[in-house]
Amino acid sequence: MIGALAALGACSTPATQYFTLPDSQYSLPAKSGSEIAVRVYLAEPLNNGGLVYQTDAYHVNFARNHLWAGSLDNALASGFSNKLNRLGGRHIFVPAARSSSTQILKIYVEAFQGSYQGKTLVSGYALWPNGQSRPFHVETPQNGDGYAAMVESLNQGLEKAAAAVVD
Repeated sequence: MIGALAALGACSTPATQYFTLPDSQYSLPAKSGSEIAVRVYLAEPLNNGGLVYQTDAYHVNFARNHLWAGSLDNALASGFSNKLNRLGGRHIFVPAARSSSTQILKIYVEAFQGSYQGKTLVSGYALWPNGQSRPFHVETPQNGDGYAAMVESLNQGLEKAAAAVVD
């Protein structure tokens, strides 16, 4: 009897799922230019490894079974670098972990989460090597239910955030 209850209890525990951002593998661009390292700093709630979902105006939920496959700060550094490189310009953006440049674009991410309102939020600011600061606050509609749809929406928000950083 106890063994059967333990087996049933194990079945009710949801399986852990791991997620990656679609653009989180860095690709060196074909263009040339001065190199800028991209370093991402996460607000403390984003450092727990799980996806974040705001359940109402006052509460956030930290997923325990829906986790990022790697460190979110590294994934965002690669994602921002790829997106910034596609926007053009005279610089080559490289995640700080792969760069030896002393020129560092610091990106502070305050929110990177889904919401009960059916949209995702990507919010924070970038500090350029010259001291110029660029805020970003992007809300993107989430098309569909579930964490996979949330991750896709977050990726779209990240693209708009990258555009706001250089605008």
